[in-house]
Amino acid sequence: MNLLEVENIGKNFGGVRALDEVSLMVDKAETLGLMGANGAGKTTLFSVIAGHLKPSNGIIRLKGKTITGYRPDKVCRLGIARTFQIVRPFIGMSVRENVEVAILFGNSGYDSASSLGDRAMDILDDVGLQGLSETFAGKLTLSARKCLEVARALATGPEILLLDEVMAGLTPREVDDMIEIIQRIKLQRRLTIVIVEHVVKALNQLSERVVVLHHGKIIATGSPQEIAQNIDVREAYFGASDT
Repeated sequence: MNLLEVENIGKNFGGVRALDEVSLMVDKAETLGLMGANGAGKTTLFSVIAGHLKPSNGIIRLKGKTITGYRPDKVCRLGIARTFQIVRPFIGMSVRENVEVAILFGNSGYDSASSLGDRAMDILDDVGLQGLSETFAGKLTLSARKCLEVARALATGPEILLLDEVMAGLTPREVDDMIEIIQRIKLQRRLTIVIVEHVVKALNQLSERVVVLHHGKIIATGSPQEIAQNIDVREAYFGASDT
């Protein structure tokens, strides 16, 4: 049984068809890359899966159970967490407190205040922010905010982690660091990951499979190497096929 199934999902915004009969499956412990130009429907698909948007049609299943249209909090507590392109931590709270709030929101319980703090510090250690635990989130650099965004998602106790452009705006060195963090947390926490990313290097290094969206439709699925050679993908990105 697939861990996550998306079947014939459509999403309309007025007369605009943002998602058009999108179907995909994600296996347990897989990292699936989601690729496409701006406006292809990637973030919309994440929002539908995570419950922030209701689909116009189609079905979403988690472990065989239909979760279509569930509220975001319920989806989260069932084991799906997401990050956002534009990170918005609680800027007046410390890094540690941001993670503690996420623990309380998610499905990972705690026994006491000390247990809550210990769990938060473990997560911050995973993403390299343990040394900034008492820093106000509003004072973090962009790369540190991105790491905090990942930490807050992890803190909810997910089985499936939806990462939406967590490397956007980062320097090449910071991208390498984030790739290492994602690889580490996947192994340590036995995660299944779906990642949207425009940094092709990162997508290739992290993904076993890549799904390509174009104008709300899936136009290709395959390994990173297969996607790089796919004629439909080349036409979508460059406007012409090889001759």
